[in-house]
Amino acid sequence: MYSIGFGGIPGRPMGDGPDGHSLWPSFTNIPCEYLESYYPLRIEQWETVADTGGAGLHRGGNGVDVAYVFEEPGTIAIHDDRWLTYPWGVNGGHPGSRGTKWLERADGTRSVLPSKCHDVPVAPGDVLHFVTWGGGGWGDPLERDPELVAKEVRRGLVTAKGAECYGVCVDEDGAVDAEATENRRDQMRADRPAELPVFDMGPPLEELLARCEEETGLPAPKRPVWV
Repeated sequence: MYSIGFGGIPGRPMGDGPDGHSLWPSFTNIPCEYLESYYPLRIEQWETVADTGGAGLHRGGNGVDVAYVFEEPGTIAIHDDRWLTYPWGVNGGHPGSRGTKWLERADGTRSVLPSKCHDVPVAPGDVLHFVTWGGGGWGDPLERDPELVAKEVRRGLVTAKGAECYGVCVDEDGAVDAEATENRRDQMRADRPAELPVFDMGPPLEELLARCEEETGLPAPKRPVWV
């Protein structure tokens, strides 16, 4: 079986990036029913991951978590990227989240998989979580319509905590607290540089490497040495 996991599309000048969508127009989503009919596995879940799209005037698309439950022994391979560095935010937008892949074994153990691996054995009852990256945001998050942010909180695309990246405060019902939002946005504008970066690539590479294993569960990659 050959299956492609779609991440989030970056936010764009004309609008938000779609959630869990292909960057390549010729690629199409394979229905879960097809996979389950022709291959010895089940799709336990296929859902967007809240807050994985970068905040912006136009939000980056969220990544997805696809859980494959294997019903027969076999091997798997993964070819993916964006597990260490972040998808860039543009024109004041925030970076999207990194992707990650892990196996939940039938015996209860859990192991993180590298973004590129081959011949990984799986057994009946093992579950592969294929979590894709989120798209970077476009434009100033503090200019996004608070009502739209609140709507996405109610829809499960953004959490109440994630809404704070837009300076938006929501109550328990997911409604905008207008006064708190205005105050928060004023404070955030006062605390940040006057000129927003054209590109936000996330933390410097040196910091990512230093915190790599703690944040990703994988050892930091080493630069090749040519001899």
